[in-house]
Amino acid sequence: MALTVLSLQELIREDFLTCKICYDLYTVPKILPCLHSYCQHCLEPIVRDGVLQCPECRLQTDVPGGASSLKTNFFINSLLELFQIKHNRDLACTVCSDAQKILTATARCLDCKDFLCQSCTQGHCCSRLTLHHKVVKLEEFLAGEHDAEMRLLQEQCCQDHQQEALRFFCDTCSTPICRDCRMLDHFQHKVVSMANAVQRERPSVEQLIDSLAGTIKCITEQEKAVEETIDKLTTSGENIKEKITKYVDDVISYLLAQKEAILGELSAFLTQQMEGCRMVKDELQSQRDKAVSTREFSQRVLYVGKDYEILHLEGMIRNRIQELQTYIPQKLESQIPELSIAWDQPEILSKAALFSLVFPREQLEGDMETVFEPDSEASASPSEESEEDPDSSLESEEDFCPHSEESTPDTPAKNPSCSKRSKRLKHACTFEVNQCFSLGKPNITGIAVLPDAGGILLLDQENDEIKQYSAGGCFQQSIPLPDEGGVFCGISLCGDVLACSSDSFLFFLTLEGKFLHKLLLRGSESSYAITSYEDSYVAVSEGTLCSISLYSPSGHCVGRVEPTDYHGGKFLFIAVNAWEEFIVSDFIKKQIVIIEKSGLILNVLKTSNSLLTKPFSICVDASNNIFVVDQLKVIKYSPDGVTGEIVLSNQSHLKRPRVLAVDEDGRLVLVQEDGYVHIYCF
Repeated sequence: MALTVLSLQELIREDFLTCKICYDLYTVPKILPCLHSYCQHCLEPIVRDGVLQCPECRLQTDVPGGASSLKTNFFINSLLELFQIKHNRDLACTVCSDAQKILTATARCLDCKDFLCQSCTQGHCCSRLTLHHKVVKLEEFLAGEHDAEMRLLQEQCCQDHQQEALRFFCDTCSTPICRDCRMLDHFQHKVVSMANAVQRERPSVEQLIDSLAGTIKCITEQEKAVEETIDKLTTSGENIKEKITKYVDDVISYLLAQKEAILGELSAFLTQQMEGCRMVKDELQSQRDKAVSTREFSQRVLYVGKDYEILHLEGMIRNRIQELQTYIPQKLESQIPELSIAWDQPEILSKAALFSLVFPREQLEGDMETVFEPDSEASASPSEESEEDPDSSLESEEDFCPHSEESTPDTPAKNPSCSKRSKRLKHACTFEVNQCFSLGKPNITGIAVLPDAGGILLLDQENDEIKQYSAGGCFQQSIPLPDEGGVFCGISLCGDVLACSSDSFLFFLTLEGKFLHKLLLRGSESSYAITSYEDSYVAVSEGTLCSISLYSPSGHCVGRVEPTDYHGGKFLFIAVNAWEEFIVSDFIKKQIVIIEKSGLILNVLKTSNSLLTKPFSICVDASNNIFVVDQLKVIKYSPDGVTGEIVLSNQSHLKRPRVLAVDEDGRLVLVQEDGYVHIYCF
């Protein structure tokens, strides 16, 4: 940055020589440590308890002696002298003018500092004493053509010796002195000429001034960075506003469409049912009229008719009455509708936040070691995917001991503790999901482990197939999924039967992909997570119903698990341990629930009392330990959820873990959203 140098003429201006407090020319200008100058009489009222605060930059200065103790700005004083002389337009000759006779000056002697009239100018130039003085025209002087020469001839007089100029500098006292001062008070001190002192100090002052260029550049860059941050904040804020508005508009449109659809369905249903009811009612009224008419006629014949008339009509009356009595009314097959609302949970509308702000930088600071390389938030359903370039670098967590809170009586496992040093995970192998025979980029949403080290099954949602790999990661075969037009998202192995969830249906297949059964699931979820308990049943997590249904491999519902007094959540991923305890992740409440088969809730792991932030995929090992994918890390909990530790965590934030499983050998199988599979052993 180039240094801007002002000319002397630019400095001798009224705006530069005006006090910023009184807006008048300086009177006894005092300079503050911040280099701002003000009139002494302007500063005196703002001195508070010996402290003076600069009106411009707010720098505080201690002034025990008041404003008068501050240094006088002689630089401003000397410029003021020039300014005032040049702006006095009624200048008289200072040599011959007196009270009786005033002659207008026409020239100025720079050496004598006298204004001269025409006669005095001629005499001044002819006198032997002033022959060599520089006399200039008054017009040139007032125009500023000789300001530089005037500045050179200006001298500051000593305050102690008014007639002596300050021409020396005392190094001992660091102060300018005059000739008399040098011979008296400063006789024993180290004294140099003023010119030599200035010549000595000028390089260091120039160096300091030059160093300000770097400071100014740094501040300018920081200012630019702040402006860029402001622009980013503004852009991000507008984008978030736009997204929220669009989301709410879409939700309103969706709700209105749902309203119109259900009202239309209700109207059609009521019309059909009403028509059936009216037909049955009309028939019953007709039959009643027939019975009333028969009774009235028969009574008249019986009480009024003659004997032979009664006997003559008795057979007909008997037949008619028997016919009426044997009438079987048409069965009314009517259904009384009831309304089921998927979001009919007060907690969802009153407590659960629909929108939230996330701060990736804060999230980055919260993780301690390298493992995953995700790049986006965990999805709300098992089937959501994110596309990024594969680049994985996974390691295990060794020294991690997160803060734990104190437990309370209402939550038995309120304080999951952490181990001082977690058990080290060793990376066994990594492989990429095969794409050679796929139509699209694989999107893995489900995982199952084959028994007896038989390998791994991965559900590829994008290509509607199941890919089988060996325990070492070698591709073995692809198992086709039924062509039902749905979106498959969950997979589980129940004995020798393969269960897959697609939309609101549960399919049972052989390990070769042969279709066995198809069941309609409860609720109205777009996807269902499933797991299996040995070869007994498949457990289906039922979303906002907050329940679990159990289905046998033969395709029959064999039970239902409904947690006691649990509402307002959304069950997502599910696992079951050897004790038939179900572990589910609640997407809305952001917690993990451990439930007995009877429906009794054994423990709830919340974000406020555990290591959790946003739990996602879940599995259990042979020792019933619980493994949870939580945003950018994997947490291992004890079977009861009381203790927990982070066994894998992230630092690079490039790829996010998606689903996981533990095989019979205790190896952890982890699938990232970019299609890479990592296998770890303890």
